[in-house]
Amino acid sequence: MRRVATITVLGAREEVQRLWRELAAERGADPPVSFMTAPGDRGTEIRVEVPDAPSNAVGQAVTKLSGSDPLAKAKDELRRFKQLFETGVIARSDGTPEGHAVERQLKQRPAQPLEQPEREKAGV
Repeated sequence: MRRVATITVLGAREEVQRLWRELAAERGADPPVSFMTAPGDRGTEIRVEVPDAPSNAVGQAVTKLSGSDPLAKAKDELRRFKQLFETGVIARSDGTPEGHAVERQLKQRPAQPLEQPEREKAGV
């Protein structure tokens, strides 16, 4: 079973393909990708084929926990490309300056209340 990551970018097909090829040449990688006019002529749909995940449960768990799932990485790259194409920049926050990444999500923990300074605890 082939897995596919898809995103719609607001731009003409030729322009989207040109920028994708330029960036792929810089990265030195170009996965199997197809470009189609999005339904209703609302931009360009990019479809990236990714390798199959391991078929056994242990292999799938290791892939997911290690952050090396090709489908998740392809989706991350498509989101970054869409941002770059449509706005000219890849949005980043102070909390995650490297951007949204699967590897970072694995290290998340539930929010914790901030420690109060001793003065506030004493009511000063």
